[in-house]
Amino acid sequence: MAKSRLQLKASTAKRFREFSKKNNSNQSETLDLILDFFEHNNLSPFETLVPSKVSLEQLIKKRIDAVIAILKNIEKTQTKPSLLMLELLMEGRSVPKLEVAKKEKISASNEKSPAQLKLEISRLQEVLKTNKRDLLYLIQHVEIKSNAFGPDYLKLNIPRSEFEHYKIAIKQKN
Repeated sequence: MAKSRLQLKASTAKRFREFSKKNNSNQSETLDLILDFFEHNNLSPFETLVPSKVSLEQLIKKRIDAVIAILKNIEKTQTKPSLLMLELLMEGRSVPKLEVAKKEKISASNEKSPAQLKLEISRLQEVLKTNKRDLLYLIQHVEIKSNAFGPDYLKLNIPRSEFEHYKIAIKQKN
C-alpha cells in the first residue's frame, strides 16, 4: 500500500493522532471511517447539524400525515365494517317481526284448501329436515378453542368453499 503525505497544521495533526488512539485504530483507518461516515449520511463538514425550523416542520407534517393515514385505514377496515355489521344485525332483528305479522295477515286473508295445506306442510317438513341435517353437520364440525388471552371461541372445520355453499343455500331458502 502506497503512502502519501498530507499537509496539515501541527495542532490538527496532533488532534487527529489523539483521536485515532482513542478509537484504537491507525490513522488511515480512522480517516477512511470519517470519510465513509460523511458520505453515507450525506453530511458536509461545512454545514451545521442543527436542524432548521423548516426541516423540523416538514418532518412533523410528514408524521402527522402518516398518523392520519393510519387512522383512516383503521376507520375503513375496522370501525365502519363493525358499525355496518351491528346495523345489519339490528335490521335483521326488526325485519322478521314485521314479516311474520305480514305473513299472518296474508295467510288469514287467503284461506287455503286442505290439500294445499297438506302440500305446504309436507314441503315445510322437508325444509325442516334438510335444515336439521345441515345444522347437525355443521355442529359436528365445530371445535371449541381455548384462548389464553381472552374468551374461548368456536372454530368451524370445513373448507371455505363448502361454507360459502351453505351461505348461498340459506340465503336462497329465505
